[in-house]
Amino acid sequence: MPRKCKKHTPMNRSQMMQAVHSEDTRPELLVRRALFNEGFRYRLHRRDLPGSPDLFILKYNVVVFVNGCFWHQHGCKMTSRPKSNSTFWGNKFTNNIARDIKTNWKLSLLGYRVATIWECSIRSDFERTVERLIAFIKSDEETVEI
Repeated sequence: MPRKCKKHTPMNRSQMMQAVHSEDTRPELLVRRALFNEGFRYRLHRRDLPGSPDLFILKYNVVVFVNGCFWHQHGCKMTSRPKSNSTFWGNKFTNNIARDIKTNWKLSLLGYRVATIWECSIRSDFERTVERLIAFIKSDEETVEI
């Protein structure tokens, strides 16, 4: 039997969306813990760098973004678009994607190597995601998307 979607009032939905945080999310905390356990040391949310990366690893000149598939419109099965207020959400997602591209470009120009980790990869195969991230950090690659 198909599940029915629960309808929320605009006030209820607004409260739920306000509860979403951009820093210290569960996927980000998992990645931080795994890297720390592997001996990597990093700084969090450097406001002086474009995009305030989630992690900054000075020793390797690497910045790491842990992106939510919904907010950054990854295109995987976790990506969806709200049906109500579609113009607002379309503009929001388009601006988010453009900002991400511009941020990565600016960081590359400054000489930083950029890793983008998607929430779906953390959920589907966390160990493999961390292995790929560590391999990138130790490599000479300029960018990686995991």
